[in-house]
Amino acid sequence: MKKLVVFAAPVTKLRDDIMNLSSMQTSLNPDDYPYQELREIAQKFNDLTVEHRNASLLRRDFFANASHELKTPVTAIKGSAELLCADVPLGEEQQRELLQRIGAEAERLHSLINDIIMINRLESGETAGEKEEVDMAEIIRKCVDEVTTQVEQNRLRMDVKLEAVTLLADRKNVYDMLTNLIVNAANHTRPGGHVEIRLRATMEEIIFSIRNDSDPIPTGHQPRMFERFYRLDSGRSKAVGGTGLGLSIVKHAVESLGGSIRLESDVQIGVLFTVCLPR
Repeated sequence: MKKLVVFAAPVTKLRDDIMNLSSMQTSLNPDDYPYQELREIAQKFNDLTVEHRNASLLRRDFFANASHELKTPVTAIKGSAELLCADVPLGEEQQRELLQRIGAEAERLHSLINDIIMINRLESGETAGEKEEVDMAEIIRKCVDEVTTQVEQNRLRMDVKLEAVTLLADRKNVYDMLTNLIVNAANHTRPGGHVEIRLRATMEEIIFSIRNDSDPIPTGHQPRMFERFYRLDSGRSKAVGGTGLGLSIVKHAVESLGGSIRLESDVQIGVLFTVCLPR
């Protein structure tokens, strides 16, 4: 009974310390407790508190950024529609331009909403569908075909070398990962530039890489390139139709497949993404 009473006092102190935490003091000092088990509980509590705080900040930033991004196309659509409905004489050319702008902004809004839904599904694991044999080379060729118009307009050179590689996975996650990387490369390659796409496999992993001729990403910005809505050049990203969510979708899709992604960028390389997936 004596040993139980001696142990109960520190437990009571731990409980009271947690209950009495304030906004000024948001963590415990594990060294305040005499037993290793209690010190471990205090440290775990601190870790969970930090994780919760970081998640709250990410959630707040996400909603703030999403609201801002959604507001821009909505404002443009509203303004164009008001001009068309106003008692202002407009020529056919002006009307056509306003209608084209409404169509373009509506498409941007549609893409943004789809990307937000996709991010939410990837983070919650809802996209984990049935696994099947996925021909990655076939999907890559399809993704390349989808950017043909852009490639031709910007006179890009596409160098594609693919091994026959299949992966047991959710097809949609593989497609989302590949198409976002390929579209990103096509969007940010300088006119007349070069895009290299490679797919190969070893006994242990599948390696997909895509390199494009682009201005190097400063070292300080590279760790943030996979953040939601993060843009190195906001004006250019919006000009080419980017939502700021593509690389975040890629990161979550890669993680859902149990893989990893690496970014390298300098004057010699340009921009290189390398994805490694377990076989």
